[in-house]
Amino acid sequence: MQFAMFSKHLDMLGLSVDEVAQDMKGIGLDGVDLTVRPGGRVEPKDVENRLPEVCAQFAQYGLEVSQLTTAIDSIHSPYAEAIFDTASECGIPAIKLGYWTLRNPREFWSLYEYARVQLAGIASLAEQYGVSANIHIHSGPYLSATAPVVYMLLDEVCSPSSVGAYIDTGHMLIEGGYDGWRQGMIMLAPYINLVALKGYSWAAVEEDGKTKVARKMLGFSESMQDWKQIFTLLRDFGYDGTVSLHSEYGELDRAGLVAQTKSDLQVIKDTLAEIAAEK
Repeated sequence: MQFAMFSKHLDMLGLSVDEVAQDMKGIGLDGVDLTVRPGGRVEPKDVENRLPEVCAQFAQYGLEVSQLTTAIDSIHSPYAEAIFDTASECGIPAIKLGYWTLRNPREFWSLYEYARVQLAGIASLAEQYGVSANIHIHSGPYLSATAPVVYMLLDEVCSPSSVGAYIDTGHMLIEGGYDGWRQGMIMLAPYINLVALKGYSWAAVEEDGKTKVARKMLGFSESMQDWKQIFTLLRDFGYDGTVSLHSEYGELDRAGLVAQTKSDLQVIKDTLAEIAAEK
């Protein structure tokens, strides 16, 4: 199992590639989950020239670009084929797709049908270039908010080698409550190509004089996730791919973000050691 870090929040601090690589190497990571989307580390229009350069820079620090986070939601998305082509040339095995946003509840099934058709086209690109495209589970008003819908899409049109699941245990906890996240993992097991980790918990917040429930980002040692159960399931599924740490701690500065991610990684490594000791 390899560990990467989602580059988003280090990128947002305005750091150079070398600075990001130094921080990730210091954390003890194996690679980087790189943003190739509008406003990302690499702009889609620049992917053919810029992505190989960025990969080479990370390689100087012993880090590989394990996956790309993109905004591709259709075969017609700008520069979609160039992203697949360049990822293949750079030896990057997987990309994360963008999202289909559900703005009107009455449009659920039409949006589902649209996504199904788009995935068929995306699957052909994935097969052509040997780079898997993966649907990320993301809580909120997205078609891919829950595992059952993602399963329906994948089961109908795809094979894991072309289009698979990018499970996110934090978002699955938010939408899956007490046990839905676990059942979702079991349901998607044959399709899991990528795994993301976030330290989410529920929190009560006051808004307009009313108490509402909101999701809250916490360090892995404080969050609601049952890390032991999560990684025991992944072991039982035979998953040995990349795990991406999504350190979306927007309130932290560079030093704090690095320290928190290092702590999170240690929580996971300690969990894996505990599981291994019980075999």
